[in-house]
Amino acid sequence: MIQLVNRRPVTANSEISIKQAAEIMKRESVGSIVITDKDYNPIGIVTERDIIYAIADGIPLESSIDQIMSQNPVTIDGDADISEAVALMSSRGIRHLVVINKEGKVVGVISIKDVVKAVGSIALDLAFW
Repeated sequence: MIQLVNRRPVTANSEISIKQAAEIMKRESVGSIVITDKDYNPIGIVTERDIIYAIADGIPLESSIDQIMSQNPVTIDGDADISEAVALMSSRGIRHLVVINKEGKVVGVISIKDVVKAVGSIALDLAFW
């Protein structure tokens, strides 16, 4: 999975507001933020969709991000195979996976778009055999 991680992870602590999370996503051009504890362990993830739902539900944007984050995000080991990522995303109905190292620290995030690109590249390579 580590080969699919194309940038450092965008992280924040659970004390930021929903508005601050949206500002970070805009500034960093990402669709998710991993919420970590002080030791850089993932404790949640917030996506654009979570923010849209919060707005639609009338949750004040000044509210703490922990009110809308998905707790205990689904993680995948950096050494895992792409087929594991596909299986996890499919079985859990998620679009983002938090990639962790052996110590459980966040090393990146992969999205469904990253996986589709990789699978497409694999299929294209196989077509030439």
